[in-house]
Amino acid sequence: MSKRWLPEGLHSLGAELGRALDSRLRIPVAGDTEFWLDLPELLVGNPSRPERPVKWSEGYLCVDLGPDDLETWTSFLSVAGSDPEPESLAKRAQNWRLPVVPYRKDARKVQPLDLGNISGKVDLRGKQILDLTSMWAGPLCSELLGRAGARVIKIESDVRPDGLRFGDGDDGTGQAPMFRELNKSKEIWNLDLRKCVTSAAFEQLVKSSDLVVSSMSRRALFNLGLTADQLTLINKNVRSLSINAFAAGAPEESWVAYGTGVHAASGLGWTSTIPALPAYSYPDPIAGLSACLIAVAQLADEADQHREVSLEESIVPLVNK
Repeated sequence: MSKRWLPEGLHSLGAELGRALDSRLRIPVAGDTEFWLDLPELLVGNPSRPERPVKWSEGYLCVDLGPDDLETWTSFLSVAGSDPEPESLAKRAQNWRLPVVPYRKDARKVQPLDLGNISGKVDLRGKQILDLTSMWAGPLCSELLGRAGARVIKIESDVRPDGLRFGDGDDGTGQAPMFRELNKSKEIWNLDLRKCVTSAAFEQLVKSSDLVVSSMSRRALFNLGLTADQLTLINKNVRSLSINAFAAGAPEESWVAYGTGVHAASGLGWTSTIPALPAYSYPDPIAGLSACLIAVAQLADEADQHREVSLEESIVPLVNK
């Protein structure tokens, strides 16, 4: 197990969420939540680590670039690299759709996530989930729903695969251990979401689904025609659950960020004179467990038809410890 930094209370929060989930579903779907929280450590001997904080003038940045971002980042720095303020530089980088977030010593106050009703038994057999998620938080949410008996159909295009598919431990076949574990209970359909608005197959899936779970930015959902309003034009009864980095209404609500960026913005990492590098993207599994609880309530008609979950809101109990 990595000795790198993780927030105090992480595993107890995960266990609390897992117990509530298993109680609702009557079966140990979440089980020992330490497994889900420590997935990168348990499935891969030497997993990739988050990028170290980038020193920028008097502060630090979380620069969480993917391979497709490198050229844009270079071009961005040629234009804005002289900006000495981490906050200002991050805002400018976000205008370029780059996942750059400032490390903050003191984060603003955020309301904790409203999990809604977490009591009463729910049977998910016969329910259909349309899974438009990738990476960790969203796939964990939908995988647990699948293990609880729901039919889960994951949409993944071969031209734009899930970012975990070829991740740590992959042997070249696109079956990385984390990807396999988070997608065991799903049917995977090869559809390009960029063309879903005109896809009869996608429209039929929405019509036959009880819940659509997504993990794209709000801007991407709008551009792809996948907002809650647009989905209900296809199926007025379909529920939707959108997982985002930052809370709706926050200044960063449209920012592109991963769990490490949420960690940077939360202030949790400032435990000494410099920000701490987390062992892994811990906001993701907490958000995945939280989102699953909300999805169960939606499927039981005990929560709003359309909900949003943010990684930022999910980790508020850790920030407030």
